[in-house]
Amino acid sequence: MTAPLTLSRPQAPAPVPRRETAALTSPTRRGAHSCVQSHDHARESVADRERIAATATSLAVACLEILSGVRRIDTIARWVDPELLAKIDHRAQLRAEVAPARPPSDLSSPRVVQPGTAHVCRVNATVAEVTVIVRTPNRFRAVAVRLELLTTRWTLTALQTM
Repeated sequence: MTAPLTLSRPQAPAPVPRRETAALTSPTRRGAHSCVQSHDHARESVADRERIAATATSLAVACLEILSGVRRIDTIARWVDPELLAKIDHRAQLRAEVAPARPPSDLSSPRVVQPGTAHVCRVNATVAEVTVIVRTPNRFRAVAVRLELLTTRWTLTALQTM
């Protein structure tokens, strides 16, 4: 039996007092930009990043579990772009043809894929790219995901495993 995908919002840590600055100018990979943030906006940004990281981590683990054959594809259908969902399903079917199916007794064992750290990069207000480090029984893997905000929820639109 597969576990349902659970997306939960992490509890925010206690806010750390910050010094006020008039403007911060820092070079980035795509050029220089200046950023002025108030304390409320900074806390909202941290909360958004934590929510995005939690969503991306849950979806990355669920996708790897689908690809390894321990989770059904329909458990993530609500959070994944239909075109990407079809690609994940096709890849899982190809893997199932090559690899033997796991016995049902193995499905009740501890999780095959364990989440690690997530690094969030906000492309803009409605797009975020996240790298999630996960641990599988044999090795550590990086999973890159792209999330897009559609109405009120983040939707997985791209996935790459390494």
